[in-house]
Amino acid sequence: MDFWERWSWERARERIRGLSGRLGFERGDELRFFNLRLDLTNGSIYDEVLERFLTDRERVGLYYILSLYSETKSEVKESGELISLSRQLCPFIHCSNLRRNIEAVERLFGTDPTLLYKAAKPLDYQPIEIGDAAIKVYALPRVPIVLVVWAGEEGIPPSSEILFDKTAFSYLGSEISDVCEAAMGIARALTARLILSLARMLNIDITGINFGGYGYTCAD
Repeated sequence: MDFWERWSWERARERIRGLSGRLGFERGDELRFFNLRLDLTNGSIYDEVLERFLTDRERVGLYYILSLYSETKSEVKESGELISLSRQLCPFIHCSNLRRNIEAVERLFGTDPTLLYKAAKPLDYQPIEIGDAAIKVYALPRVPIVLVVWAGEEGIPPSSEILFDKTAFSYLGSEISDVCEAAMGIARALTARLILSLARMLNIDITGINFGGYGYTCAD
């Protein structure tokens, strides 16, 4: 059984339905988070940022993350201590699609980091005082993700950093491989949505950008 079968709606739905009224979700017939709406009756997911329904594979990646989240044994309070995705959370695991998205973020926002706030307007973000521009978004009710951008200077290229609260280890699975896959999937989706949001707002042609695509796993 491959990943896409294992985490299909038919196999994951009871765990996901069990999130209603738990772990920061409101009780009801849908889960609302990350500017997404998941219909608990049929598993369809609407993205309010991209203004479309997720594809089958996009949904399965998100079902996987939600299933891990549903297995949380006890809620812990957000610590406020941020850790780097690439240097502390998953230093030995890499995601080529996410890497391409990060490079695209640095290319698009590096000359004017304040564009990050424009691109993030459709998201329920909080500005953070780190770098030249930074946003904090709750990917799940108990899982914030922070994206920081630094402008390039003479001889120094633009750079960025993706951070999670250290409590991510409590909410994204009991195995480090699951924590990393989920965290990188969340980061890939966030960066892709920001790229596509900015492109739509400013009528930017991204066909020439080495874009890593949109999804909630490292691979498509």
